[in-house]
Amino acid sequence: MINSDPEEQRDDPPAHGAHWITAPAWRADPAGPLPVLGTVFHCAATPVSAVLRIAGLGVFSASINDGAASADLLEPGYTDYAQRAEFCRYDVTHLITPGDNVIMIELGPGLYRSQRLDDRWTKIKTEYGELAACASLTLEYQDRPATTVITGIDWGATVGQTRSSNWTGGEDFDAGLPLDASVDGIPGWPRAVIAAVPPRLRLSAKTTPPLRVREVLDPVELRTVAPGAQVIDFGVNFAGWAEVDLPPGARVKLRPAELLHPDGTIDPRTEGWDPVYHTVAAGARPLTWHPRFCYNGLRYLEISGLDSPLGAENVRGLVISADARSAGDFACSDDKITALHTIIRRAVTSNMFSVFTDCPHREKLNFLEELHLAFPVLRWNYDVLAILANTLRLIREAQGQDGHLPLYVPEWDPFPDPWRGDVNWGGAVIMLPWLLHRAYADESVLRDNEEAMGRYARHLLDSRVDGLIRYGDWDGREFRAVPLVSTATLARLLGVLADALDRLGRLADAALWRNEARLVTERVRSEFWNDHDLTVGGDTLGELAIAARYGIVPPGRVADVVDRLERRIIDDGYVADVGEVGLPALLELLAEHDRHETIFRFARQEERPGYGFQLRHGATSLTETWDGPTYGISQNHFMLGAIDDWFFAHLAGLQQAPGDVGFRELIIRPRPCGGIDWARASYRTERGNFAVEWRIDGDAFRLQAAIPDGSACLIETPDGHRQRVGGGTHLITRPATVEATR
Repeated sequence: MINSDPEEQRDDPPAHGAHWITAPAWRADPAGPLPVLGTVFHCAATPVSAVLRIAGLGVFSASINDGAASADLLEPGYTDYAQRAEFCRYDVTHLITPGDNVIMIELGPGLYRSQRLDDRWTKIKTEYGELAACASLTLEYQDRPATTVITGIDWGATVGQTRSSNWTGGEDFDAGLPLDASVDGIPGWPRAVIAAVPPRLRLSAKTTPPLRVREVLDPVELRTVAPGAQVIDFGVNFAGWAEVDLPPGARVKLRPAELLHPDGTIDPRTEGWDPVYHTVAAGARPLTWHPRFCYNGLRYLEISGLDSPLGAENVRGLVISADARSAGDFACSDDKITALHTIIRRAVTSNMFSVFTDCPHREKLNFLEELHLAFPVLRWNYDVLAILANTLRLIREAQGQDGHLPLYVPEWDPFPDPWRGDVNWGGAVIMLPWLLHRAYADESVLRDNEEAMGRYARHLLDSRVDGLIRYGDWDGREFRAVPLVSTATLARLLGVLADALDRLGRLADAALWRNEARLVTERVRSEFWNDHDLTVGGDTLGELAIAARYGIVPPGRVADVVDRLERRIIDDGYVADVGEVGLPALLELLAEHDRHETIFRFARQEERPGYGFQLRHGATSLTETWDGPTYGISQNHFMLGAIDDWFFAHLAGLQQAPGDVGFRELIIRPRPCGGIDWARASYRTERGNFAVEWRIDGDAFRLQAAIPDGSACLIETPDGHRQRVGGGTHLITRPATVEATR
């Protein structure tokens, strides 16, 4: 029987009486082909409504009368299966016909039952219970009582043509295996059995956007690299499926990759530390195939075992991500800067699923630090409220009794110390509610997470040694145990917690936490700040930026530190070897002090590892490290994407006013630099489109702004002219300044 989550208000779970069921043949051989469940039901008339509610452990695919129950893919989302699973609701009225009908549910392990069965890469190893489904189909008629079909031991249950599936390693499929899912075939299947599932499991409705095919990519090149072997180039790195059309009798092996060797063969090392591949047998008929229960991150696909090469019309890339609303876009006259935005957005898209993953191949885990450190990048590009609010629920469910938090959620396989306790990872429980509240004017994210925020803050204070927390930045050469980085972040978190409590009317508690933030700041300043030579800690760029940005450096000395930072970057050829923790602080600090030309040159330099270096070496999505395609680590990571915030907020000029909630008070303050003579950006707020386009036309600076109704905006042009406007479209022409044209 099922248990529903008492907190869940969005929808009803599968009907009372529906059971978790599985296939006896799969139970007898869990390493064999995967379970398929089915039943035949009769409709005396065409229903006016048919709603399927279904939960699967782990990944399911449902169909009715051979038609997909939904365009949604890889259902449901990530959860801690020891506690909770999600159910999905589909309107399937259009699939039901009078007479006999067939429901079929196919199951794959996902991360619910992630086992190493062969040589393939298996990042996470779990075994929560048996693969199972629980479902109900409610049929309503015009002139007769409603009926409900529910899962139980009267269902048929067999094994299908997917012989194995590994969330990170690949799938095996054999179309020659028998599977008669017809009205006449299902009654001959063995009967289902009640599945063994986690005893505390409860159901809640899925609240995140569904996963969909967002784009179909045609190959840009097909190359024969050996007898019977082709390499397909889809032109860009993406997350999703490679789909192939195979002739009868074909038996092939498919290997995804992000990189090539110099000889044109695939370099698969970024996919995982062990092999990643799919095997497909077409059977007696032509077959169009893609994975069903996993996905890959790839640009290239090697197909081996062919008798003759496939044509371009026989291969396609199916780009999969969460169907979240696009929120904004950016472009400018500098093609390289626009290309940087494009590869950053592609990395965000490639990792936007029910959670934001770190990469779409090797790990596929929801590491927490990226979510707040790169939050502006996520927000500018997509409406991320639903995904991140759900992540906060996962964080609350993962929080330990002492308040500690893991590096990623759900935490299926704990990371060892020293990484597990890092404040910039667990700090997402404090930063995300505040950032979401400011972006979307949603106070519920503060209320829902207030207790967890306080418990984590207290845990951090109790975990200090000599008043300090000893972690550091990630990644870059400067990564090491750097107490200043993490303890300064602690001071920031305590200040944000105080701001959140102020917003909730908890003024006395806010004052207490604000005082704790002051004490931590003073402790770090006394330990690490050297006022004589303007150094802090180990004097790395990351430490300097974080100390100046988060209040460790005395206010009267911040400008001097910015001068030092900028000079070091310039002297190093516009290279800033900081990691994802220090990078946002560095860029925000330089931007606040109008060092935009330096930021522009940092973004564009291509001789040494950095953003421009990645473009020069062919990156089509942002990479995990500054080395880009020259280094064999993930080629599809958004964690270093903070420069995208500068594109929107400073180069184009779209800003949210300090202290504003929900983009009601706006600022447009473009800062042309680097010879850029036009830029445009847009962002879709709850009240409408917030957009700017500016252009330098000879001696004139021309700006057009779109302000949502109900919002107010301060427009400041590069010559210092300030003008306050309301909703509508506004045109402003001013003299072009020297700074805007150099």
